[in-house]
Amino acid sequence: MRRVLILVAAAALSACSPKAPADEGQYGGLEPAILAWHKQISTTQAACLAKDGKGCQGFSVGCKGARILTSADQARGVTAKLVVAMSWEGWDTGRGEYRSQSGFSEFSKIDGTWQRADNNPVNLSTCAGGLRHGRTQPRGRRA
Repeated sequence: MRRVLILVAAAALSACSPKAPADEGQYGGLEPAILAWHKQISTTQAACLAKDGKGCQGFSVGCKGARILTSADQARGVTAKLVVAMSWEGWDTGRGEYRSQSGFSEFSKIDGTWQRADNNPVNLSTCAGGLRHGRTQPRGRRA
């Protein structure tokens, strides 16, 4: 009887556990690309290399914002594009404390593979580009 209860409980738990969809869709494979960016930050930023390589903590994705594909993007084979903002705390050796830091990247999916490029800062509540320090208009040349 006990064995039956264990099997029933295991079956119930497996029915509730999330399964990977057969087709990951337009943004499939993005999470491993973001994790690779996280690893790159951890192994290249001076603040992360401080404290015997344990100088960064608290990595968090602030927002992900889809971008409209232009005809130039489509001509290059881009099937999805979005901006990702990530924040973390990096060790400030001068102050002897952790300080907030952030990074912004644009991810483009070409032939099923995500490519990353640095991006300008974005508004973390909307992930919209060009909005910094309370500005309501993107920076740029004035006519």
